[in-house]
Amino acid sequence: MVKHKSPASFPPPPPAQSGGVGKPRTPRNAAVEATLKMPNERDESLDMTPDAPDPVIEQAAVDVARGLQDTSKGAELNRAYKKLK
Repeated sequence: MVKHKSPASFPPPPPAQSGGVGKPRTPRNAAVEATLKMPNERDESLDMTPDAPDPVIEQAAVDVARGLQDTSKGAELNRAYKKLK
């Protein structure tokens, strides 16, 4: 039979420095937060898109240029969506 520790036998968590209402702030959290970007900064980052184009998209462009039919349902779904508006 396995004995489980009672909650009272766990060691207390280390004290945290106050970081505002309801948010403890430790030096580690402050260092991580300093390196995080705001959403608009992430959107404008150059590293958000890969350097090389996606091979699947390139193949799709070649297929359409060769005259193969686009089998996606984008046009049909767009028409159905506009009809529901």
